[in-house]
Amino acid sequence: MFGKLYTKHVCPHIINFAMQNKVISKQREKIIPSARGRVLEIGIGSGLNFSLYDKSKINDVFAVEPDNILLEKAKKRALENNIDLNIEKISAEMLPYENEFFDTVISTYTMCSISDLNSALKEIRRVLKKDGIFLFSEHGKSPDDNIYKWQKRLNPIQGALFGGCQLDVDIQTTLNISKFEFHNIESMYVPGPKFLSYHYWGTALKK
Repeated sequence: MFGKLYTKHVCPHIINFAMQNKVISKQREKIIPSARGRVLEIGIGSGLNFSLYDKSKINDVFAVEPDNILLEKAKKRALENNIDLNIEKISAEMLPYENEFFDTVISTYTMCSISDLNSALKEIRRVLKKDGIFLFSEHGKSPDDNIYKWQKRLNPIQGALFGGCQLDVDIQTTLNISKFEFHNIESMYVPGPKFLSYHYWGTALKK
């Protein structure tokens, strides 16, 4: 009972607070201004990317978010940033959009918590235009064996506390397997605990 109450009523507020730290905000700044055209945000959370958009490049903004509390926060932030947001209360594994509908798809700190990431990436490829861009900034698998072992050990705790988040998602390999190629990709440790601070960010294209 407590676990369900925590997941439904407490966890979204903790996620919203954690996602506003300076390190993650700086990572967002590296990719979000490149968004253009009709945009889809996957697992938009509370809408923390909105203030970073170059609105002169943006036509429409769509989003999916399965959590009620975060969804409502995203709606509020959209209004504060003068964004007409089209949002659906769903996860990313089955998107209700036409093929090749979006110029830009964005995922920031979302891939770690999607239960069927391969299906979600397949859907992202489907709705992304042939010349579209997939912008991502994610934490994930450390290249250091000792840190990776700790990521595996801590996954159950991390998942329970932070909405199913997994520490060891191999972002680069997963995107390659899902038939994306990289226009650019960078990875490094950012400030913070090493088990949580290996980050990947960049731009991917459909193969």
